[in-house]
Amino acid sequence: MQRLFKKYNEYLITPIHPANLGLFRMLFGLVMAIQTVWFIASGFVEKEVIEPIIHFKFYWFSFLEPLPALGMHGLMGVLLIASILVMIGWQYRKAMVVFFVSFTYLWLLDKGYFNNHYYLISLLSFLMIFMNADACFSLKAKSAKNGSKAGSALQFIPRWQPFILKAQLVIVLVISGINKINPYWLFDYQPIKYILEQKALASGATFSGSIPILLFFCYGGLLLDLFVGIGLWWKKTRIPSAIALILFNLINFWMFYNIGEIGIFPLLMIASIVLFLEPATVIKRTPPFVSQFFSISNSDQPSAKTSIPKTKKIIPYLVGGYLIFHLLFPFRHLLYPGHVDWTGEGQRFAWRMKIMLKEIKDIQFKLEGHNGQEYPVTVAKMLSPKQYTNLIYYPDLIPQLAQRLKKEGISKGLTNPKVKADFKVKFMGRPGYFPIVDPNTDLSKAKIHPFFSSKWINKRPPVEIK
Repeated sequence: MQRLFKKYNEYLITPIHPANLGLFRMLFGLVMAIQTVWFIASGFVEKEVIEPIIHFKFYWFSFLEPLPALGMHGLMGVLLIASILVMIGWQYRKAMVVFFVSFTYLWLLDKGYFNNHYYLISLLSFLMIFMNADACFSLKAKSAKNGSKAGSALQFIPRWQPFILKAQLVIVLVISGINKINPYWLFDYQPIKYILEQKALASGATFSGSIPILLFFCYGGLLLDLFVGIGLWWKKTRIPSAIALILFNLINFWMFYNIGEIGIFPLLMIASIVLFLEPATVIKRTPPFVSQFFSISNSDQPSAKTSIPKTKKIIPYLVGGYLIFHLLFPFRHLLYPGHVDWTGEGQRFAWRMKIMLKEIKDIQFKLEGHNGQEYPVTVAKMLSPKQYTNLIYYPDLIPQLAQRLKKEGISKGLTNPKVKADFKVKFMGRPGYFPIVDPNTDLSKAKIHPFFSSKWINKRPPVEIK
């Protein structure tokens, strides 16, 4: 074990050329700028932050509140400027801190619009704060080359910096693949079958849900998730793996752009390919208009005069601990009873992407007065479309909504009203609609805890595969 740890430590501190990391920083900044422009153009702030009358808080971040409207719009400007500074590599570390804090704050305001790729962006931007990603392809590197005091002559970086980014991305892909190994995906072809049906309706396409097509999307997606990251890491399979990942993400973008949110995730995954290339390849293939921002050394091999940041002894432990946590945390749902995609417990932050299908006829909430009189409430009018959709998928949104409904009932003159719901869900395309909660439960008293299962959520999936 001591010998293995020594090799692991030597691997992480080995100096390498910063070309890969610098090029990824440029592309990451560009993709984040595109994401921010989309936020602005689509009116994301108005629809998801300003207009909703309720925000569903994350357990540990219930203290976060939206800024006033002017402040939220200003935040978009801050995100855009920070993205551009990251892209060009000027005041990089400060810009990355600002971007990480601002972007993470934005999606932590409401789990009603949580998205896996927002979480991934925050993880990557957090890691990049501690990296010398501006050592190449940056205005800082250009200043250093021209002898300016504004730049530093950093020629190489420790291997742990691009390594932890690559490992994080491979973890996302592999765990996403493992999550697809379930009977609904493998034998019912759900939710792919449903997605293709919706795509046909939305686009007028003539393709059908034939078995060959379903097999291609289900098993092709499964195999790609499981093996493409490893294939990118191995030099002999890197080119076919890169081509497969590009085609997969282009197909994903085509499939979801008008029937479900996928955002800039395909662009981010395509951009990440550069991390897996050899530095010599990046140096050789870089277009002239980009190479003008190269660092001092164009050699991809360190010399006796190598300039490299000092690597603290704790770095190997931090890298190993970070990766072990992200390998284990997505499987916390195994500690809870019931199917994770039915109960929603442990579903977030677990890379369970596009594998959950729930359908409803209606969500009927009602207030019940002390005299037994019932007052129906149309919750769809209270929520944004994304909040309403996520209410179907994540039962842990129900208690906060129920508490808000109770306050509204009290303000209307009801005395300590109960909040109940007739909330029936069709799961994974199987026949029948089944209650996710007991219709007699007072949901205003329901509690959510991050470490314990919620007893008020019905645990058994409505249909078990025999």
